[in-house]
Amino acid sequence: MKVSLKWLKEFVDFSLGPGELASVFTMSGLEVEGMEEYKGDTMFDINVTPNRPDCLSIIGIARELSAILETPLRHKTITLKETEKKCPAIKIIDADLCLRYSARVIRDVKVGLSPSWITERLLAHGIRPVNNIVDITNYVLLEMGHPLHAFDMEKLSGDTIRIARAGKIDKFTTLDAIDRSISPPMLLIWDSLQPIAIAGVMGGLNTAVSLSTKNVLLESAYFDPISIRRTSRELNLKTEASYRFERGTDIEGLILALDRAAQLIAEVTGGPETSGSVRVDEYPKPFIRLEISIRTEAVQRTLGIKINGEKIKTILSALGMKVKSKDNGFIVTPPTYRRDLCREVDLIEEVARIYGYDKILAALPQTAMIPGGESQRRKLIKRVKESLGKSGYSEAINYSFMNPASLDILRLSPHDHRRNFLRLRNPLRKEEEALRTTLVPSLLSNLQWNTSRGIKSLKLFEVSKVFSPIKKDVLPEETTLLSAVCLKDRGPSLYLSKHDGLYDLKGALEALFIDLKINYSFIPILQYSNAPSLIPEGRGGYSAYGGSAVGGKEPYLHPGKSCMIKIEGEAVGFLGSLHPDIADALDIRGDISLFELNLDKLLSLTQTKITYQSIPKYPYVERDMAIIVPEDITANDVEMAIKTFPSEIIESVSLFDIYTGKPIPEGGKSLAFSIRYRAKDRTLTDDEVDSLHLNILESLKKVVRAELRT
Repeated sequence: MKVSLKWLKEFVDFSLGPGELASVFTMSGLEVEGMEEYKGDTMFDINVTPNRPDCLSIIGIARELSAILETPLRHKTITLKETEKKCPAIKIIDADLCLRYSARVIRDVKVGLSPSWITERLLAHGIRPVNNIVDITNYVLLEMGHPLHAFDMEKLSGDTIRIARAGKIDKFTTLDAIDRSISPPMLLIWDSLQPIAIAGVMGGLNTAVSLSTKNVLLESAYFDPISIRRTSRELNLKTEASYRFERGTDIEGLILALDRAAQLIAEVTGGPETSGSVRVDEYPKPFIRLEISIRTEAVQRTLGIKINGEKIKTILSALGMKVKSKDNGFIVTPPTYRRDLCREVDLIEEVARIYGYDKILAALPQTAMIPGGESQRRKLIKRVKESLGKSGYSEAINYSFMNPASLDILRLSPHDHRRNFLRLRNPLRKEEEALRTTLVPSLLSNLQWNTSRGIKSLKLFEVSKVFSPIKKDVLPEETTLLSAVCLKDRGPSLYLSKHDGLYDLKGALEALFIDLKINYSFIPILQYSNAPSLIPEGRGGYSAYGGSAVGGKEPYLHPGKSCMIKIEGEAVGFLGSLHPDIADALDIRGDISLFELNLDKLLSLTQTKITYQSIPKYPYVERDMAIIVPEDITANDVEMAIKTFPSEIIESVSLFDIYTGKPIPEGGKSLAFSIRYRAKDRTLTDDEVDSLHLNILESLKKVVRAELRT
């Protein structure tokens, strides 16, 4: 938007130089992108943002300057001579696209060249002069920001002006003598017989003002911005009028622009004999002005300055708003040319602009720093990570995506629920196009990457969600899993360590369970025909985790070195050594073990409330028991049988020896336990302990088919 300094001075008194004025405009949000001299005048090139169509005029810029400098704004005095001569009737057919249409007829005009003061200003603003009638409409457009159009009255058919969509009209010749292709939704201005203009864009050649024109119909209207924008884009036709209409003009100010143009036409093209007419105005649904509340406290808090209510009222009033005091603030009614103001924060921004951004000092915000609390679940997950960290495991963070081919490498059966996954429409990599249903492939990939670079010992764990689809158009079920992998170095070591890495991983897992203070057990999977799922029953329609594997085994685990993890008697996951075939397929060498468990289920079974008890006052009595049991009976089965024996003085049970071979009969094994007895209220006697010890042995004979080893 080009703005003349001299023209501005017709509306506002100021003594600022061009450079100072440019700084004032820029600091108020009207960025001056350039300045140039034009015949003794300074022209500012101002970047007006799309939400400020009110500044696409000289008076709009002058209004801003008046508010900033606290200088009165002068308005042009308009006087018109009215007559009773007939004016065409106005019919708005499509009121959704034309909200108001006004017109005047000016008779006995003399069309010719415009005075130099008009042509010079048009040329300075980049508009080519045509004739005095057309030039005046363009002059008022620049001055007041509202587009106008003049028709030759003698070229109009009938006595009615209609505003309606194009309908069946497919061609129309505009003022530039180009035949335009018209589509049915476009809004046109019609006389009684034919279209005479493309509404808000360009008039028609058939009613153009020429040197022979005697009577002029002057149009001023408000058109729907979206309709004008669509029409302008479809026709590939940008005009000064469409540029303003598609951003939104002043529906109440169009009358003032119409009267200003009528006055100039009467003064420039006629003289004493020029006559006007009664104005016609069709306004079906008058605009309802919005009322906005603004609080003085909100202004001060948002801007971080101490500004009183009187100053706020002065600023908003200077911008043309009606301001009424109310409680600790004001009720503000923005003018119709400021459709962008609809919230309190919008008004606060106006106060900041006019007050001056440069006067608002930079300061750190003052706010109370209140630490956010952690949920119980978050605390427990933190404990899980800390416990594994203390066991030497590092946390891995992987993407939540997987390669479906990795499930083939794990040898999951076609019916395994983990093969039912969600595919991504736009994956980061084609190889990782699915959401994970298990964390194992990611950790094995981490392990593979490290071993290929010479790493011989590695301990990693991951806590993340997996996703199980339920049904179409429903969000997937999300389950949090905990998984870990251990690669044990079998090379020379200062410390003797002949046991498998599986027991190192099992020890880290046991340390975690002890840290969480929960009861656990490890059950050989081969005892069960179907291993329970890590995904809760009834979710997603899956009931077995790895249930397709023979005997309920995880197909990627070594069949003789794997077990199920149970918490409080409920299955939560699996632990075991990686199957040699899977290791070969991944080209990984070494002692590799891993586990995966349902962390959601684990946390739900964790005791969050700790109950303390006093240190025992009385001594304990310890007895050992060595028994022979069948091979299919696990040490855990025996331990649980002892712990559940009905007695209050059994304090702890611990396994300290397992033996097979001669003289133990074939098909059996020897298990030796240390049982600690203690009473809370007395010192136990040998007879009392011996009797209970014997009763426990008799019970084991029945429950686990045990025999006392002699």
